[in-house]
Parts: sequence; C-alpha cells; structure tokens
Amino acid sequence: MHPRVHRFIRFASIAVTAVSLTYMAQRANVRADVTAEKLNQVTSATRDLIDAVTPERPVAIHAFVSREVPRDYVTVRARLLSVLREMEARGKEGLTVRIVEPSSFSDEAVEAEEKYGIRPQVVANRDGDRVQEMQVFLGVAVTSGPHEQTIPFIDRGMSPEYKLVRALRTVTQEKKKVVGVLRTDATIMGNFDLQARKQQPAWRVIGELKKQYEVRSLNPGAEIPKDVDVLLVPQMSSMTTAQLEHLKKYIDEGRPALLTVDPMPLFDMRLSPSEPMLPPPGQNQGMMFGMQDQGGEPKGDYLGFLEKIGVKWESDKIVFDTDNPHPRFAGSPPQVVFVTERPDGTKPFNDQDPVVAGINEVVVLFGGAIKPAAGFEAQFVPLLQTGTRGGYNKFEEMTERHMLFGLQGPILPRQRTMSGASEVIAAHITAGETSGEAASKGKNVIVVADLDIFGDQFFVLNERGGDLDGDGIDDLRFDNVTFLLNAIDTLTGDAGLVALRGRKAQYRRMTKMDALTKEADDKRNAEIEAANAKAEVELKGAQEALDAAVKKIQDDASLDETTKAVLLKSREEAENRRLAAKRETIERDKARALKATENERDKAVESVRAKVRLLASTTPLLPIVLGFGVWLRKRGREAESIPSSRKRGAA
Repeated sequence: MHPRVHRFIRFASIAVTAVSLTYMAQRANVRADVTAEKLNQVTSATRDLIDAVTPERPVAIHAFVSREVPRDYVTVRARLLSVLREMEARGKEGLTVRIVEPSSFSDEAVEAEEKYGIRPQVVANRDGDRVQEMQVFLGVAVTSGPHEQTIPFIDRGMSPEYKLVRALRTVTQEKKKVVGVLRTDATIMGNFDLQARKQQPAWRVIGELKKQYEVRSLNPGAEIPKDVDVLLVPQMSSMTTAQLEHLKKYIDEGRPALLTVDPMPLFDMRLSPSEPMLPPPGQNQGMMFGMQDQGGEPKGDYLGFLEKIGVKWESDKIVFDTDNPHPRFAGSPPQVVFVTERPDGTKPFNDQDPVVAGINEVVVLFGGAIKPAAGFEAQFVPLLQTGTRGGYNKFEEMTERHMLFGLQGPILPRQRTMSGASEVIAAHITAGETSGEAASKGKNVIVVADLDIFGDQFFVLNERGGDLDGDGIDDLRFDNVTFLLNAIDTLTGDAGLVALRGRKAQYRRMTKMDALTKEADDKRNAEIEAANAKAEVELKGAQEALDAAVKKIQDDASLDETTKAVLLKSREEAENRRLAAKRETIERDKARALKATENERDKAVESVRAKVRLLASTTPLLPIVLGFGVWLRKRGREAESIPSSRKRGAA
C-alpha cells in the first residue's frame, strides 16, 4: 500500500473515533469540570433541591438565551447553559427545562416579553477597535403552579447557578420568610419628599431582598409582629426611647436582628449620631441665619442599648486604614477602608462564620468601630475589621458647621490618630439564655458600624461583575452585596444560598507585584505624614509669635486702652498678613514635597510593572524557541540517518 494512502486511512480512523467518542459522551451526559473553582458543576445542595421536585408540584424552567453574545458574556452564557443542562439531566418527571434561542422579533422573543417580562438587553460588543450594540437574551422564568420568579437578565456579577437556585427555592416554598425593616430617619424603604413633592425610591438593597424574602416596612413605635423572621434596623441611633424599648423586647425574645450604626452617613449627614433627631415631615429643617431647628423627639440611649447586648460603640470615632490595594483608587481618603487580605498576609475575615464565607473584599465608607462591652458574657465574633496600619479620627475633626448651611463634611483632617491595632467594623453577637430579673433568651444580632456599605453603587458594581472600564476583565470585585445577603440568611437560619454566593471566579491579585510596590507605598505614606507634621509645627510657631506680640501690647501698662486697641488692630493685621504668607509658603512647600514623593512612588511602581510586562511578553517566546530547537535537532538527526548515496549531489 502506498504510504500516502496508509496515512490517509490512519487520519480518517482517528477522526471517526474522535467524533464517535464525542457523540457517545454527549448521549451519556458525561461532563467534567476542570476549573479550579468548579463553577460548571452544581453543588450537592443544588442536586438535593432538584431531586426534591415532584410531579405533585411540578416546576417548569423557561430559559431564553441568545445564540450569539458579546465576548464579555460568553462565560456567563456557557455557565448558564451548563447548569440548565445539569438540571435537565438530573431532574425527574416534575422538572421541565426548556431552552430557547430567540432572535429579534421572533415568536420566541414575543413570548419571552409578553408572557414572562423578559426583554433583550442592549450590551456593548467589542470587536477589536469597534464597539457595536447587541440585543441579548439571558433571562429565565421559573414557574410552579401560581408561583413565578423571573430573572430578566443574568449579568456578570453573580453565578447563574445562584440565581437559578434562588428562583427555584422561592417558587417551591410554601411561604417566604419575612424581613422587617424599621422605618427610621434613614428611609431606605423609600419616602415621599414633601418639599420636592416627589417619591424617593427605595434603596436597591430592598429590591435585592425582595427577590428572596417578603420585605415589610414596620412602624418603630409599635411591637414587632411575631411573624417577622429577621429585623433590619437602618441607623439605630435615630430611634427614640420608646422605639428602643420595642427593639429591646424583640431582641430579648431571642429573635435575630441586623443593626447598623453609622458615625458619618455620607448619604445624609443629618443622620449622624451627634445631630438631633430630624423634625417631622413638613417642618422646617436645618439651620437658617444662625437659628438651629430643634428637631423632633429626643434620641434614645442607643449607646446604653448596645452595651446591654454586648457591644461598645464610640459614636464619634471614624476609622481609617492606610493599606489601599487598588492603584486606581490611590487618591481615595484612608477613611475608605478596603477590607481584604493585607500585604502582610493577615486576613480580616473570620472563616468560621458563614456571614463572610467566600468573601474576598468589602468596602467600608467612613465607618465606625465597635468592641465587646466590658463585663458582658457574649460571643463577639468580628466579621469586618481594619488592618494594623490604621487608626481613627473624631467626628468633630472631620466636619464643620456653617451658619447658613449647617453641618458640612466630610473634611479630611491633617492629623490622624494611629492605633496600631485592628478596629472591628462589624461583628456577630450571640449569647445564651439568662435568668433573674434581666432574663432573656439567647441573642442573635449582627452589628455593622456603617450604613453606606449597602449603598446603591455597590449593587450596580455587583451587576457589572467588577468590570469598571468595560473591557470584559474584572478590575476589582467588592462583596458588599454578598455580605449583606449572607448576614440576612445566617440570621434566619437558612444558609443554603451562602455557599452558592461564594461560587465565582476568584479575583487573584498579583501578590509578587504587591510585595514589590509595598516599600514604595510605605515610603510615600511616611513622607506624607512627615510633611503634614512639619507644616503643623511651622504654622503653630507662627501663631504663637502672633499671640506673643498681642500679649506684649496688652501687658504694656504705659499705654491707654485706646492706644492698645489701635496697636493691637495694627499688629494683628500685620501679623495676620505675615501668617497668611507663611501659611501659603508652607502649603506650597508641602505640595511640592508631596508631589516629589508621589513621582518617586509612581516611578518605582512603574519600574516594577515594566519588569512584569517584559517577563510576560518574553515568556510566550520560550516554547517557540524550544520548539524551533527541537525541530532543528530532529532535522539534523534525519539528515544523519540518510545514506550518503541518497543525498542530493551524490554521484
């Protein structure tokens, strides 16, 4: 047989074998997940939920998934289809999975929109330098009898398995659990603004909770209903004594609660603990022409209330942390705390508590600090905490009061108090039953010293999956949404979805680069502190010189009062001019020193990045060079094995 025919037969046999094995694997529904996070295979809890669906209460899953999606959504589509096919393969008679690939204006697209409210989303499709818009279907409707849950669009934030399982659990439940939200001055449930005459929308945290729970707005002046499974209290410091009594009774009954206490709520500074209670709607608020409105009813003893459940909170303390792992946020104030693994390897999360299971990073905005109350026997488990390269500032150092516009802030202070120890921002407090006069059932409370942590911006970022610049790559990932949902689930005793929220591609940092740039960051921070300290000393000296000159004139007994007044005014004006010039010179020198420090730091960081880029660009060449060397060696050996009589040019 001719060698060419022999090679063709071998090639055809291999091709037929490969196609046959592929077909057999598909028919046998054999799938393997070789990813590190195992994102393409469902968890055991999901399999149990699928097995629990019976013909007596059937469930139908209608998935509308576009055939073509932008590159950014290829992974989302693949994982969604993988989970759906796993459900289809494992489900029994009671579970029906229908996967539809609608195109624009098709009958399937009309069905998705009219029957389930699933509409195509316009997303950007980047092809090289061109950016085009595409209409994409990535929606799922889960129905079971009269119950229906719709996922209009699965974005890049959370895993498709989590969203599908949450919808499946919701439609198969007899009754949703109830999350009660107390109506405090922090109107996260929405409110009607009488002055603007328009409805303020609820925070997005409420919409997220409604996907899983029945969310109910509660009157803080009445007892909490018995059917409330968990209580959410936004900005507890804006509650009256009578309202705190109802809350105390609820917690003493052993019922779970999530309490937020924010020393500086950025969304509304009037809700700071130091400020009076807001007046009832319709009354004049704020300060006008130096006259401060007296506000509403006095606040209750919220500090004493917290101590009774085992928490001590200094309501005027605002924490900071100088560790900032994100170069794109290099200009952020240190009061924006990135709670994540530190450069020294310390971990801020307690892996033993399910609230922080699978969490990589949480951002706290001008939050506070809490610690265990002295003499109280309770289990105090820190959930979020700063690193050791941080400290705190007082509320009055970061605010000022304007005669017309009232409280203004935040103002970044020149000096910061370095504590050298971790500050706890959130904690889980549990305690057993007590007897005697202060008898109570076991406590189950989570206290978070920040309310901005649940702001709308984190929900938007969560949907986008950490892609800030739209290039399809996760620039960062903040788990604020996951932290909140985990906290609510843990308090209700239903942690079935906690593990699923943590199932996502890990955001892996370049730890080697972090280590190389840490020295430059440390030098920059040290020089900034030194520049601030030098400026303070020089300004203090100039002020002392002015005070000494004024005192000398005042102590001169040879001058009458009128002459003293004239000399004091003249001397003050002259010294103030010198002081202003001195201050301007100091600030200019300080800015120049800080600029030089920033330039040196950026130069050092860029040097490290250049080395990494060079290494990354040359590494792929190694296999090519190795392959070329192997080819040359093989060719040399072949040439050696050819008889000399057969070589070209042989006689």
